[in-house]
Amino acid sequence: MPEAPFESSPRAHVLSFPGRGVVGLDQLTLTRSGTVFNGQTEVGHTADVVVFTDNTPAGDASAQAVLQTAEADYQATRQWFGGISLPQGQQGDDQTTARTATPVQVLMDSQAGGAYHFGCSATDIYIEPTAQIASGFMVAELVEIFEAAINNGWQCGQTNGEALSRVLATERNNGLAQLQVQTAQSWWANGRQDFVTDNSATDQDENSNGCGPLFLYYLHSQLGFDWTRITTTGGATLGDTYQRLTGNAPAQGFQDFLDRLATLDNGSGLQLPASGNPFPIAGAGQASSSGVGDGSASSGGSGLPAKSSGSGGFAGAIATLGIVIVVVIVLIVLNAMGIVQF
Repeated sequence: MPEAPFESSPRAHVLSFPGRGVVGLDQLTLTRSGTVFNGQTEVGHTADVVVFTDNTPAGDASAQAVLQTAEADYQATRQWFGGISLPQGQQGDDQTTARTATPVQVLMDSQAGGAYHFGCSATDIYIEPTAQIASGFMVAELVEIFEAAINNGWQCGQTNGEALSRVLATERNNGLAQLQVQTAQSWWANGRQDFVTDNSATDQDENSNGCGPLFLYYLHSQLGFDWTRITTTGGATLGDTYQRLTGNAPAQGFQDFLDRLATLDNGSGLQLPASGNPFPIAGAGQASSSGVGDGSASSGGSGLPAKSSGSGGFAGAIATLGIVIVVVIVLIVLNAMGIVQF
């Protein structure tokens, strides 16, 4: 679904984590961001990204960190979306009109608590100046810009689009992983609500932000679909993406997802690795497989582990029969020699 045209004061689309940031999300406005932009200085640019600093030590360090990987991050994101180019946008002032023109501009906001921009296609990205994870913050919002460009169901302000932005940002900067673990644990502890078939939660919902990325990891590492296949498939919900990829009902995918995660519950939460991605997880009576491919080898094209063909059991029976025959022949020979009497 295409994003609605910009209003005079569009809502900020955010990447936020509990306990970070000083300004409330409702205070992230175009007027405020315009003020932030006016006080910043360009530190450098690539073919597709311009990076600014707020002239603080943290801002300077973060700007340099973003600039170092900016073009590689941009091109990696572009390839995840099938190599598409961003459409020609409009120059805005981020005071009354959000900017959607290229190149992408990255600015610092010390009070952000993560990252944000004003609309899925808005190309002015505001990030918290934290050098170790600043590039990840940038990628998260860049992914959302490409979600708007591909226009195949990813909604940056809802569960599915926010989830995709988080997992792909973590692919480029694993410093975000531990923050994502916290939201995953919260979702599990708070009732494990279905945000796979329901995409109504916003990007500000902590529980959906815990569920969504985990389900994308399930698609990627459990069922074996690569990120480009997932991203270019799209869908109105994460369940819709699952159905397009596997041919199975979304509810089936969500239940298998829950069942596998339940095996990691130690009574006080999920036993998650530092990466935030616990998959692949073996089902009951199955060995875990770590292969990641196109979704066909590990799932037989069904989206769930393939059933055994039974060939291993048949081979075992043949081997047992062979041993019995050999024993009988030996006994017959020994009987003929008078060594063994029947």
